[in-house]
Amino acid sequence: MDKPLSIDRIEYSQDASSAQRLARGYGFVNAGAHTLIGITMLTLLFLTNGSVLIKGIEVVLSLSMLVASLLMWSELMLKEQQTAGGVLLAGDLALAVSFLYLGVAIPAFHQGYTTPTFALAQFITVLAGLIAGSGALVLARSLSAARRRGVIRFSDMVRDGVQLITGTILFGIALSQLVLADLKAPQWSWISFLGITIPGMLILVGREGLKERCEGVRGWRRVPSQLLIELLLIVGLSIMLYGSYVNLTLGANGYLVGIKGNAAGFRLWLIAALLLVGVRGGFKLAFGRRSDQLWYRVLNNLLYVLLLVPFIYGARSVFAGQPPLVRIGAAWPDVVPILIAAILLLVVGRSVGQKGCA
Repeated sequence: MDKPLSIDRIEYSQDASSAQRLARGYGFVNAGAHTLIGITMLTLLFLTNGSVLIKGIEVVLSLSMLVASLLMWSELMLKEQQTAGGVLLAGDLALAVSFLYLGVAIPAFHQGYTTPTFALAQFITVLAGLIAGSGALVLARSLSAARRRGVIRFSDMVRDGVQLITGTILFGIALSQLVLADLKAPQWSWISFLGITIPGMLILVGREGLKERCEGVRGWRRVPSQLLIELLLIVGLSIMLYGSYVNLTLGANGYLVGIKGNAAGFRLWLIAALLLVGVRGGFKLAFGRRSDQLWYRVLNNLLYVLLLVPFIYGARSVFAGQPPLVRIGAAWPDVVPILIAAILLLVVGRSVGQKGCA
């Protein structure tokens, strides 16, 4: 006699197969994007000038981006189902290549080896690489198994931190370009990037590990642990934003430039910081048990994006010593796609990637 088949099991199987098809289709799009970015980097190599050393580094970086695309294609073509490890490696490689490529190509432009048009093309290629690499991390997180609550998993800690960092940097770049008459290539300082921006990034990545560890905290102890998590967010963001400002905007050594100070900007920065701690932190304390539900993660990340706007304007006002005025230049049509991509990464990407715990 045939056994009855559970309707719930059929629905679960259909949902799982739909999710797999969606992940596979997104994987093809992401792999294609990596391939186009790598080809563009190689093409721009022959359209720009530079020393033999610079050309050699750009060749290595361009080929590395193509290797990232091959990792994605191998997951799609050679395996029956994509694995989190292979996709994660491709995303990490693409992000590392994008940052290094920016650090090599932009100084060459300011030294007169590249025309403004091709330098802008290289900058746009880097932005595309950051978006594609972050997209691969989102896919990798959706493919991985749920983590036990309160257990730190290094891959999740790094992946979640890098998603937050990349989306925030793209958001900051969009706001800084929004005031310009035309979209243009930024400045670059290796001292500011390695000595200020990277330490800020490391604080944000370490904060993700603390978040994972504190998931099992119960009772009144949740309040000080959540307060520490939000304070680390503010400290890490402030350091990273200062490093990005003196690096990408000024192209100077941040240890020599210093902070100019602005009273109105400081008040705005302080209000945004307090709202991140009080409103967003309070939201997590009140509804943190619902972290396995999508609506909670979307609202949580949306709150971050909304409060990030005054936080960035206030912090940059303090850094530059100028009033925190919102200015929109003629470059806004070119900046809007960057802004939308950053918001999608921070809200949609992180919400999909941040699975609930087992």
